Amino acid sequence: MDRGAYELIGKVYKRVADREPWLEDAKPLTQIGVLLVDDQRTTNVFGSTREGVTRMLTQLKHQFDIILPKTNWKKYELIILPDVARLDSGLCKKLDAYIRGGGSVLATGYSGFEENSMQLIWKSLPVVSHGVSPFTTTYMRFGKSIREDVPDSDHVLYDTTIRVTPANGAKSLGSVVEPYFERTWEHFSSHAQTPGDKPSRYSLAVLRGKIAYIAAPVFGSFAKNGNYPLRLLVRNVIQLLMPEPLLRLDAPTTTEATVMRQKNRTIVHVLQYAPERRTDKLDIVEDIVPLYSVPLSLRSRKSPKRVYLAPEGDPIEFEHLAGRVNLQVPRVQGHAMVVFE
Repeated sequence: MDRGAYELIGKVYKRVADREPWLEDAKPLTQIGVLLVDDQRTTNVFGSTREGVTRMLTQLKHQFDIILPKTNWKKYELIILPDVARLDSGLCKKLDAYIRGGGSVLATGYSGFEENSMQLIWKSLPVVSHGVSPFTTTYMRFGKSIREDVPDSDHVLYDTTIRVTPANGAKSLGSVVEPYFERTWEHFSSHAQTPGDKPSRYSLAVLRGKIAYIAAPVFGSFAKNGNYPLRLLVRNVIQLLMPEPLLRLDAPTTTEATVMRQKNRTIVHVLQYAPERRTDKLDIVEDIVPLYSVPLSLRSRKSPKRVYLAPEGDPIEFEHLAGRVNLQVPRVQGHAMVVFE
C-alpha cells in the first residue's frame, strides 16, 4: 500500500465525514423538469442537447431534474422541452393538463412539431410554423422584454432555426435576422458566416400565457459553440415564465449550486472550481481560488431562525424580505455549505 496515496485519500474523505450530518438523507429541491423523450435524434441529430441543457441550467444556478414522460410533473413549476423532444398525442394531453394546473412550459427548436411536415403536433404551442429556415446560419435580435444584459448587437445563431410567427394572442419576444445569402461556392463571404441583412418577419422567441417557444436548438448549439448570448436568451425567457427562482447566486458561471432539504433545514451547497486543459487530453483542477462575499438569495415563505456555515458553525447575517432570505456567503474555499434552520 502506498502510504502517501492513502494519506491523500484520508484527507479528502475526512472533509466528507465532517459534513455527513448535513448530507445524510438530504433530498434535492428542484423547480424545473427537463423532459427527455426516448428519441435517437436527441443524441444523433443534435448530439449535445442533453449536455447543453445541463451545462446551461447549471451555469444559471437553476435547480432541475431530468424527467421522463411517465414522471409525475406536479412538483415542477416549469417543464423544458429541449430542442428535439418529439411528442405524441398522450404527451400533448399531459402537457395541456399540466398547463391548466398552473405549470409553465418552454419549448425549443424542433420540440412540439411533426417530424416530417414541421407542422404543430402540440397545438397549444403559440406559433404558426413556416418550416425550417433555408439558411444554415442566422442572427438573433432580442426584443425589449428579454434584452437584459445582452450587448447591443445582433448575435449569431450557428444552427438552423425554425421559421415561426406568433399565433393568435401570442407575443414575439425578438426577431430572426437572416443573412444576405447562404454561403456557398457561388456566394462567398470572407467571414465564417454571411453577415445579417435585416430583421425578417420570423420570431426568435414567442410567448403566450405560460408557454414560451425559442425557434432554435439552443441547448445543443450552446454545448457545441459556447455562444453565451444563447444562455442570456434562455435565462431571460425563463425569467418571464418563472420570475422567482428557488436560488439566486451572484457568482461566476464556473460556480455550481445545489439546494438540498433535510427534515428541519435547507442546505445550499456552493462549489467553485475552474478546471484547466493543461495537456492534450486532461482537464486538471490544481488550485483553489476562493470567492468572497458572494450574494445569495433563497426563496422561503418563512424566515429561518438562523443561517450558518457548516461544519464550522459560523453564523451568517441575513434578511427575510418578500419571501426570500438574502445574505452574503463570506467565503467559498472550493466548497461551502450554507445551512438554513
